[in-house]
Amino acid sequence: MERGLRQGNPLFPFLFVLVVDVLHRMVSEAVRIGRISPLVVGRDSVELSHLQFADDTILFCPPEDETMKNYKRLLRWFELMSGLSINFEKSSLISINCEEQWVQRMCRLWGCKEDTLPMKYLGVPLGANPRLVKTWKPIIDKVEEKLSLWKAKVLNKAGKLVLIKSVLNSLPVFT
Repeated sequence: MERGLRQGNPLFPFLFVLVVDVLHRMVSEAVRIGRISPLVVGRDSVELSHLQFADDTILFCPPEDETMKNYKRLLRWFELMSGLSINFEKSSLISINCEEQWVQRMCRLWGCKEDTLPMKYLGVPLGANPRLVKTWKPIIDKVEEKLSLWKAKVLNKAGKLVLIKSVLNSLPVFT
């Protein structure tokens, strides 16, 4: 019989963050020793291998078979070590300028679906033109909706400023 920590337990979020930090360290080490090639972006050649927020992880890499296979192995090792399960069926491969045949082969290897840009990730538009108003319109509408609700509350200027800053900081993530 196994014992574990239930999700309702107040320790769960803290312990989960500790465990997911192990994934971060595993990916960073795999990049450092050359098992995984990071995606190199921008004029400054920034190396990007992964981003994490809570229980969500995005992996970045150039279209290389070996890197994709090593990412898959790394995630399987993480599952075995942590006891967590990665739902590859709910995961997506989003390619940019990759051959369709390669993308389909990688989706079969990973057991995931193919997705395309533009899309929303944690409520933030990705791959859309950030200079267009229509890209940000849903977020602007959400902010205006929240602001109209606050007008009814009796707050001094300092209180309103604190409220607006705290809500705006979290809004794009949760829309």
